[in-house]
Amino acid sequence: MTHDPYEREGGEATSDEPDFEALRASRNAAVEAVMKAVCEKHGWDPATAHTTFDPGACYCACTDGGPCEHDFQGWREHGDGRGGEQVCARCGLGAMSHSLRTCWE
Repeated sequence: MTHDPYEREGGEATSDEPDFEALRASRNAAVEAVMKAVCEKHGWDPATAHTTFDPGACYCACTDGGPCEHDFQGWREHGDGRGGEQVCARCGLGAMSHSLRTCWE
């Protein structure tokens, strides 16, 4: 059974915002299962396996037409003084990076 991102606790449906906490938990469980399978396949100790995955990162399903938690209201200046970029106020992801990852067909 899949989780409906628009269903709130108690079964009440809403159309205003997905349940990002539940979506992140589901995503994180899927990543953990993949990490466990890779470790088992190669005989690695899962306690010593590392990844760059951030379980606290925003939930984003833009590539599949799903909901996105990013809030591109932040701004970050480049260290060389030649401008800056719009960033997610929640996780710091650059808007250009998000576009490059999600806008290719």
